[in-house]
Amino acid sequence: MKTKENDTARTLGKLGEELAEELLKQEEYEILARNYRCPYGEIDLIAEKDGVLAFLEVKTRRSSRYGTPAEAVSGEKQRKIRQTAASFLAETDRHFREMEFQVMEITVRHLKGLSFQEVGIC
Repeated sequence: MKTKENDTARTLGKLGEELAEELLKQEEYEILARNYRCPYGEIDLIAEKDGVLAFLEVKTRRSSRYGTPAEAVSGEKQRKIRQTAASFLAETDRHFREMEFQVMEITVRHLKGLSFQEVGIC
């Protein structure tokens, strides 16, 4: 059942992913995939810079009332991200010197703007 809260959360999540993508582009990352899906799960953004492949989970929140955005990435979600990353690597013919898994936290505060923080996982 669709609710206004679910629509708002989806809209906020989509906005967060768009902001994260723009930030990565400003930092000269090449975006290889957005919302990459396979049977194991989904990775919000896959990007590369200087031979380093980054798998990014974007978490957008309005506050830290229920914990930080990164705390929402459970051990099970991390496992699914690793499996999904392996699927992506199996599909690509590109080679990378290293890989990293990141959570990009975006907190939207009413009338105060945005704050970004990248947090490593795995």
